[in-house]
Amino acid sequence: MEINLSPFFAKFILRLIPYRLSHRVLVMCKGYSEDYESFTELVWEDDKDLDFYNTETYPQFQLWYV
Repeated sequence: MEINLSPFFAKFILRLIPYRLSHRVLVMCKGYSEDYESFTELVWEDDKDLDFYNTETYPQFQLWYV
């Protein structure tokens, strides 16, 4: 299941997901590492400094439930 997210909610949810849920609830980003074809999983520890509000570089965020 995929749910589109605003940049605000993507960052908010990513920060709040506990480690034990991180393998079932994923925040995904299109445009990460210049990949505009597919989504890439975000991890708070690695991506907390990501410019979530730069819609040209990161045009879409989704919440995935696996």
